[in-house]
Amino acid sequence: MLQLTNFYEKCYQDFRQSPQTNIDDLDLEKLKLISKLLFKEIDQKRSTQARKNLLYYLDQLIWTDAREHIDDPQFNVQTKQEIIQGLHLKNNLFGTYNKTIKILEPLITQINEIEKRPAKILELGSGTGKLTMAMYEKTKNTSMKIQITGSDIIPEYVLAANNEAISRNLKIDFKVIDAFHLDRLEHNSYDIIFTLHSMHHFLPEQLAMIMSGSQKVTTKAFIGIDGYRGFGNLLFMTISGIGASMYNLDTSFFHDSMISGRKMYSSKQLEIIAKIGCPQSTVVSEN
Repeated sequence: MLQLTNFYEKCYQDFRQSPQTNIDDLDLEKLKLISKLLFKEIDQKRSTQARKNLLYYLDQLIWTDAREHIDDPQFNVQTKQEIIQGLHLKNNLFGTYNKTIKILEPLITQINEIEKRPAKILELGSGTGKLTMAMYEKTKNTSMKIQITGSDIIPEYVLAANNEAISRNLKIDFKVIDAFHLDRLEHNSYDIIFTLHSMHHFLPEQLAMIMSGSQKVTTKAFIGIDGYRGFGNLLFMTISGIGASMYNLDTSFFHDSMISGRKMYSSKQLEIIAKIGCPQSTVVSEN
């Protein structure tokens, strides 16, 4: 999990006005160069210890930059939606949605109690909206008050999510939003921006751009929740991918589970990426 936090509005405004942040000057090429240099430095330090640490070599064997089917613009949209539905079932089975709400609860409660209003939340990469809807339903009869919006770059996902929300009478708006251009949204339009199981779909420099852009839009925090690269997690994803593929008679589920498990970041990598994009934020990164 990664959390970037601006707890107090005055500090947040000071951050925006600080000439040292140069957030507006960040672009993809600059971020790409910065991230390459930092990751190269880290790899050099790690390689000097490689003889003492077999895990370094094993980690290099796991990692891949291959593309998942759901990230392939040429892949069948219907199959993509079926993969996302499979992820929804897995998230329900393992209580992922409840865990996500628990992570967001302190900030939501803070806004409810101090500012006496619902917390305005935006989910990036919400796909067909299953988590967004689950959060709405799980909090509507609790003391937590939220106003939640889902978003995705793929119009077909957003259309499907809006149609389902209307059919279930859920007061949720789903929007087509490009996460790389959050600066197009109104400043301070959300309190919390979060993403679930999406960070590994982006390159380091792309993640840094998303995090940087989020600071122009959110008043409290950007929170990213994802798996982590490791043998235990890879084994779990392999088994779940095999089960999903056997159930659906389609190897696409196994393919994406395997690639996801190999692409996920470590907590240290996420911390470095966050500091590139948001140098003056409080950064918390943990497995």
